[in-house]
Amino acid sequence: MADEIKEALTRLAEPVVPRPDPYHRLLVRVRRRRQRRMTVAGVVGLAAVAALPVFGAAGPPAATDAAASPPPAIGTYQPASRIDKPMVRRLLDSPTRGNLAGDEALIADIKRQYRAARAQLLVDPALDEVKVLLAHDVPGARTVVVAFLNDSYASLRHGLGDAGASVPELLKKTGTPDEPQPLEPYVFLGRQSPIAGHYVANLAVGLAPAGCRVETSADGRIRPDGTVTRTWQAVNGDGFVVRGAGQVAERWRFTCDGVVRYAGPEGGGLGRGVVENAPSVSTTGALGQVDAAFAATAVYELQGMLENHGLTGPVPQVVWGGRLPDWVPGAPAAVLVRSCSTAGGCAALLATDADPPRQPESASSVDYISVAMGQPDLVAVQVVGATRGVLVVGPESAVRAELLDGEGRTIASGRLEAGAGAIRADPRQVTKIKILDRDGRILRTEATPSLSAGFDQLGEPTVWAW
Repeated sequence: MADEIKEALTRLAEPVVPRPDPYHRLLVRVRRRRQRRMTVAGVVGLAAVAALPVFGAAGPPAATDAAASPPPAIGTYQPASRIDKPMVRRLLDSPTRGNLAGDEALIADIKRQYRAARAQLLVDPALDEVKVLLAHDVPGARTVVVAFLNDSYASLRHGLGDAGASVPELLKKTGTPDEPQPLEPYVFLGRQSPIAGHYVANLAVGLAPAGCRVETSADGRIRPDGTVTRTWQAVNGDGFVVRGAGQVAERWRFTCDGVVRYAGPEGGGLGRGVVENAPSVSTTGALGQVDAAFAATAVYELQGMLENHGLTGPVPQVVWGGRLPDWVPGAPAAVLVRSCSTAGGCAALLATDADPPRQPESASSVDYISVAMGQPDLVAVQVVGATRGVLVVGPESAVRAELLDGEGRTIASGRLEAGAGAIRADPRQVTKIKILDRDGRILRTEATPSLSAGFDQLGEPTVWAW
């Protein structure tokens, strides 16, 4: 009888599993988003990210080392891309750039050895001309961008090694994309390497046709209306920028023929890496109930986003923690963090402990993390999903919030508990929020300029106009 009872209890216990730790769940989603960002950076430019960590259930790597790949079958190569855009032709016709461009012996050696390695790099043997578009050293790294071409077709390859690396060492670290890459008039790429127990971006490269003006900015400050003020520093008028380890993350701007062709995060949006355990943060003064580890990861994520966009501001503060209402699927736990700049505006991030729906890796997703602009005394951020609702966090004395549309009409309202509450409404219709105290007095009325903005913009849309 005792054995039968034991077996019955075992069967009952089998399907019982503990609820995953919210910190761990968020960390997995952060990793997945980082991997998607790097995949995008590779697709829009040249996929050649080296020394990458494995993030969650990521797909196959975008590039492989030539030395690590098995020798291709005779006659096997990737089809080249047609040179069908004037700006692409300008890129390919540009002279060699970078601080190694004047080393004629090195450039000649790169051309010779890369031509001889076409089979290993899966390059069409009909591409018999080799041009070195970029050769540059930064502290800790040497990078080259090589074009294989003829009159009508071309393929690009990128090599990366330690500073001072020989050409054979560069060849061993030359990315070979899994699939042919379309030719574009720009190359954005980067590298992440393990440093002090976590991965950080220690190389970012941007290359456009010679003659394009390159500017960088690392002092962006958010205004109360959600816009950003910043100053730009000219790098050169030669169409390229390379940043190495230890440099401040920046926003880049490329202008060609008077037209801004790119304005966005450095390296096309590679971003920094992910730590296994985010540094602990203070939850003093936060409203609601806050999971400290969960909040630490949200703080780390927002801080990384600010850096990635070249925005300045203090370490984000934890504003609120709790559980979202039942009309949000799963009523997940959530945490809101915020960083306010000296220009008077704030960036806020809402992280939720929810299981995102299954979708292709290439699908657009906010990964159950929403961002918005706000003011120090009032933050409004959309709840998970495009039309779910709005989380409002104001002064602790606020007991009610009203959501207004562009005509000044109240489209939804709801109760705030100790200054915080989620209200069901389409965030895209909300342009202003009014919060009131228990006597019905209006405490704040603020515009909500960012509720309908795209994810990850943080006040400035990325410009792609090539």
